[in-house]
Amino acid sequence: MRRQTEGYFLSPALITETHPGMRINCEEVFGPVASVIRVRDYDEALHVANDTPFGLSAGICTQSLKYASDFKRKAQAGMVMVNLPTAGVDYHVPFGGRKQSSYGSREQGSLAAEFFTTVKTAYTASG
Repeated sequence: MRRQTEGYFLSPALITETHPGMRINCEEVFGPVASVIRVRDYDEALHVANDTPFGLSAGICTQSLKYASDFKRKAQAGMVMVNLPTAGVDYHVPFGGRKQSSYGSREQGSLAAEFFTTVKTAYTASG
């Protein structure tokens, strides 16, 4: 018999038929929640993806090398994925976003030393 873990959990949710101005698309949601915004083409998809004050991660699923390359270059996010999940990055690479999402020093990879360091300049005069 499988023992149930105690606590409070949110079941995964997929919210469809949304538009960019809806609250679900205007705030960062840290949970098993995804929303779907229907667009006409790649250019509109890129515009919608970038039309947010946040930019932690962004992803695209495509077989087009043209769109994959363009998306990696133009997506305004700290982490950009092509045909991969947008969560669960490797620990040896920097983790962080752009705009109002985890902006600043990165907390993983070679940049972790900067993230976890507090810089102080101190002077002492002699005599």
